[in-house]
Amino acid sequence: MGLTRRFALRVPALAVLGLLALASPQAQAGFALGDAANYIILYEGGNSASQLSINNFGTTGIWIGDIGIAGVGRLAATGPGTLNGDINFSALNTGQASISNTTVNGTVNYGVAQVQLDMSDLNSLSSLLGAELGTALAINTSSDQTVLTSTGMLDAGGNRVFTVASVNTGNGENLIIRSDGTQNVVFNVNTPGDAQFHGNILLQDLAGIAYGDAGYTGLSPNQVLFNLYAGAALGGGDTLSANNNGNNAHPANIIYGTFLDPNGAISFVNTRFVGHIFGGDSVNMQIVSGDTLTLPAIPPRQTVPEPSTLATALLGLALLGLARVRRTDRRILGRAPH
Repeated sequence: MGLTRRFALRVPALAVLGLLALASPQAQAGFALGDAANYIILYEGGNSASQLSINNFGTTGIWIGDIGIAGVGRLAATGPGTLNGDINFSALNTGQASISNTTVNGTVNYGVAQVQLDMSDLNSLSSLLGAELGTALAINTSSDQTVLTSTGMLDAGGNRVFTVASVNTGNGENLIIRSDGTQNVVFNVNTPGDAQFHGNILLQDLAGIAYGDAGYTGLSPNQVLFNLYAGAALGGGDTLSANNNGNNAHPANIIYGTFLDPNGAISFVNTRFVGHIFGGDSVNMQIVSGDTLTLPAIPPRQTVPEPSTLATALLGLALLGLARVRRTDRRILGRAPH
């Protein structure tokens, strides 16, 4: 009788221990883009002479995602192309939008305070991450280069961080970022001159499955940050230049990721791109000549029950175990001699 009872008591006890262990799970690690994740472009728009210029919407003729202009910047959209998204200005309407030969399947909005809040948050994120130490890395894709994110230095926020002092990439060359998808990755870029991304940036999981393919479990472009953090006060930063020859003749040429350059000029030309372009200094930003921009989709993952769901299940197990103990006790008492 004693053995049966002790064993029965262990069932709810173990369940409760499991419940306590899962009561405070570790959250998904890394930075979060927040509302900025809705934008394919967020431009600093530092002064009334600052202009975001966009034209020739690339291989599909369609861009997917919102465009935001912070500060008091202007927009010149000359097409041809279609934007499936909104255009949001932080400033009130002073005639700063010039849109021609461009279809906007969304709305053009002014006085959107959230745009400036998003931009300010991103600028702070750039400074914060840029001050961190990372694993030294030279981006050089003269042959395919694979970076395993787990080799990056783990920061207090749960990001894997690399420090990049040189970028040398060419058309048709691949930078492959491989990860298990559990920790965001930050490439802190501070080059002596321009940071020229002229090759492809591809995402794979540890099984070698590519982003967008069935069964992929790696990072999304929302979780891969190229942070050009040099300079201050919307000036003095590194110039970001992208041109991966992503035209119809080169369907495999693509860049996945998020680029953040608050204090440097930004130019994207003839680039097929899935991700976000944030920053642009107080000078003109050029997203022109055949760029195809698409907002990232978060890839489907194997779903894991929420902690509350697991806790409920374990609590049920504990109660079931206690009920069994009581039934056992009643049966034993019923057989006991009087």
